[in-house]
Amino acid sequence: MFRPLTGNRRAGPGSRGFFLACVLAAASARADGYLSDASGSAGDQFGSAMSELEDINADGRWEFLVGIPGAVTADGEVFFWHGGNGLPVAPDLAWTGASNENFGWSVARIGDVNHGGKADFAVGAPLADNSGADAGRVYVFYGESLASGTAAAQADVIINGQVGGDRFGWSVSAAGDFDGDGRDDFIVGAPFHDSAAQNAGAAYVIYGATGGPSTNLANATRLLGEIANDSFGWAVSDAGNFLAGNEDCVAVGAPLNNTHGGSAAGAVYVFEGALGGGTPNTVADFAAGIGSASKADAQYGYAVRNAGRWNADSFDDLAIGAPYCNQGAAEAGRVEIIFGAATPSTSGDRSVGGESAGDLLGWSLARARDYDGTSADDLLIGAPGSNQGATDAGRAYVYRGGQASQATAAGLDDLPNLPLMAGTAADDRYGEAVSSLGDFDGDGLWDIAVAAPGGNSFPTSATAGFVHLLHSSTGPVAAEMQSWRAVWTPDGSGGQVDLAFALAEPAGNIAGLDLTRRTLDGHGREVATATLWSGAAVAGGAQPGRLTCDGRSYAFTDPGPATPPPGGGLSYAVTAVTLDGRTLVLADLAGPAGAAPVFGLAVGAYPNPSSGAQVALRFRALAGDDLQVNVFDLRGRLVRHLYAGSGTGAWMEAGWDGRDESGRTVAEGVYFLTAHSPEGTRSRRLTLVR
Repeated sequence: MFRPLTGNRRAGPGSRGFFLACVLAAASARADGYLSDASGSAGDQFGSAMSELEDINADGRWEFLVGIPGAVTADGEVFFWHGGNGLPVAPDLAWTGASNENFGWSVARIGDVNHGGKADFAVGAPLADNSGADAGRVYVFYGESLASGTAAAQADVIINGQVGGDRFGWSVSAAGDFDGDGRDDFIVGAPFHDSAAQNAGAAYVIYGATGGPSTNLANATRLLGEIANDSFGWAVSDAGNFLAGNEDCVAVGAPLNNTHGGSAAGAVYVFEGALGGGTPNTVADFAAGIGSASKADAQYGYAVRNAGRWNADSFDDLAIGAPYCNQGAAEAGRVEIIFGAATPSTSGDRSVGGESAGDLLGWSLARARDYDGTSADDLLIGAPGSNQGATDAGRAYVYRGGQASQATAAGLDDLPNLPLMAGTAADDRYGEAVSSLGDFDGDGLWDIAVAAPGGNSFPTSATAGFVHLLHSSTGPVAAEMQSWRAVWTPDGSGGQVDLAFALAEPAGNIAGLDLTRRTLDGHGREVATATLWSGAAVAGGAQPGRLTCDGRSYAFTDPGPATPPPGGGLSYAVTAVTLDGRTLVLADLAGPAGAAPVFGLAVGAYPNPSSGAQVALRFRALAGDDLQVNVFDLRGRLVRHLYAGSGTGAWMEAGWDGRDESGRTVAEGVYFLTAHSPEGTRSRRLTLVR
């Protein structure tokens, strides 16, 4: 049985809601790619919401946002990454919410609401108490402050809910240009608002303006649920020209509505906007209930998304999830797609049911754009209760644009859960959140993301979850650091460090480099830092005090490193900026071995990516500590034992020939090189390209 998390204040319709959690992953190919949060904590709920964001730093790649509402004892956080072929674990930007407000419960791109020329986004914090207990609030962040990679400590605009208990910010979405004044607007759900009746719910269309939207909800258009306990506003979405006019539309889900097929059958409402800066009315222009023969308790409208031009005509279509629909089997779930038209069908033009009881197909939905390379938009669907891999392991699907109705999701393109660690598939809930990534890797093709909020993170084993990024390209991530060497050379003053390294990126593509030295204590903590070089490398052979370059190879002599504390050592970092604006950050590069003092656990591999013919490995642990070095695959399965013994405090070396324990050549892809000692675990991602 698919069970909600307990001990939190987010109860879904009928007390079936639960938190999401995930950890960001980066992929080098369309198949599989992951990164787990090495510092993730169980209960953070990392990934409760995810959103793409249009390219704001003009590098040709879209950006990515992740909500973490359970972090910092339910204050919540939001992490932001710039797009690229690979991602660091640490985000480019991060924000933390106020006390116990679940900041990051929802997050969405909302267009350019301040008319500033960059894409903006909004974050919901539905348990904020500023206007009363759980009144909720929404934070708006402008793209202009993010484009340079820096941002203010708090949002550009904060909008508070009207009344305690509303949970304003439960859902948030772009709304197109709803009033037709040439500026983007957005919509916010408050499903426990009581104006029409207790928990009938509300949704607010908030209008963009030059300089930013108003913080006064009296200036918004408020849409209301029909009857008590509708939960109107549980899900909100832009709907484009769904009603075939020139006006933009919005859609609102009311999953507990009982006027369209019985108790908690659910309903979806569409409101058409105005033109020329007019004031849209608050009367629904279209309403639909589930087309299934089994309507009661289906919770149709639990998820609502603009599906784009799914049937490849001129109008936007709507996708609606009913995860508790019982038609195929108990709570197998169902998704219906309604084609945009002047008079749309009220029961769905296409549908698909869950494969098995408890799948909860339709719990999450996302427009995948043209992910499969045809001319129609595709739909991404989550089924987090699927038991096919293990109990509640979860599954996701791509419903290709224009595909016929399917009795079950077995007829769709499936994305099965591939857990990061062996034996942790149960309760992963893969598919509880799904999202488009836009063109995240800049290859001109669309990418997607699927979250597994209950999945164990690698290498900590905490149930912090993970995200599976599926890139549409097939090319591997370029090797950043092909080789690195640091050697102590005695001199009259005690010693210097000769550095030599090679980058995959040709020198002609590098605009400048920063070389930084870090002095570390015996626990690997930084006690001092120094910038050794900043600027373009000098062509030719070695020159004292200058970073020199010969092809892809670089050399530098560090003439005066401070003596590290007892048991400490040195570490280096290289930051390279390319002519096309990309920034490559290569940190935690090993200091010298031999006569140099060293600190604790570390591991590295060169070259990376590698053809697998021979990968050079370096690792170390404190003298006398038990040390194991292994290679794991993305599922956490052991591939090869490399070393078992004691650390010496110095760097040790080994090689891997790309074979498993049985001597078989492993497939190309991403692997984890992992060193474990009493200090903990250190891992590096290693890509094999055959």
